[in-house]
Amino acid sequence: MKKIQTVILDWSGTLADDLPFVLRASNFVFSLYGKPKLSVEEFKETFFLPLKEFYKSYLPEVSFSEMDAHYHSLFRLLQVNIPLLPYALDFLNFCKQNRYTVILLSTIHRGHFFQQAKRLNIEKYFDRIYTEIEDKRVTIKQIIVKENIDPKKTIFFGDMVHDIEAAHAGGIFSAAVLTGYNSKNKLLAARPSFLFENLKEAIETLKALEEKLS
Repeated sequence: MKKIQTVILDWSGTLADDLPFVLRASNFVFSLYGKPKLSVEEFKETFFLPLKEFYKSYLPEVSFSEMDAHYHSLFRLLQVNIPLLPYALDFLNFCKQNRYTVILLSTIHRGHFFQQAKRLNIEKYFDRIYTEIEDKRVTIKQIIVKENIDPKKTIFFGDMVHDIEAAHAGGIFSAAVLTGYNSKNKLLAARPSFLFENLKEAIETLKALEEKLS
């Protein structure tokens, strides 16, 4: 592995501890249409991206735009309480100290992200911000070309199988973190380059790589 130059980061479940809030808003939508609510464990085992496909698997008879409107009607009220995950700020500072190019790649609604980022005072840590991404497996290839990224010096941190698949599609290193939306077994099955309990472990590994390659 060569010295890292670019770090690509997911938002939900990787930097932001928003799973409880997303689950509450999702269960609100399910209940509106008479569907049973999901527990955290059930959600982690069944949730997947792209988002439209996930909702279609539960409510094929309802349009995504209708469900999405109901979801955001509650989520925009809940999001004011979303905190950063433990070690997220430490990780962002580590990236800044090492002068990595830091790129956000997330499905999150653009307005929601900037409201959360402003409140948490972390927008300044990102060199580029890509939100409302429907399929990261497609978009990541476009970003690599657009940003003139060296895939061999790039790593994508995410908490979902979709993030690992996107890294594979872009030919870059993948780092799965166990702080979000998918279970350990699901993430392992996606074959990530690294698997971390949290971003503290990620800092330690990147620091060791920096020292080894310096």
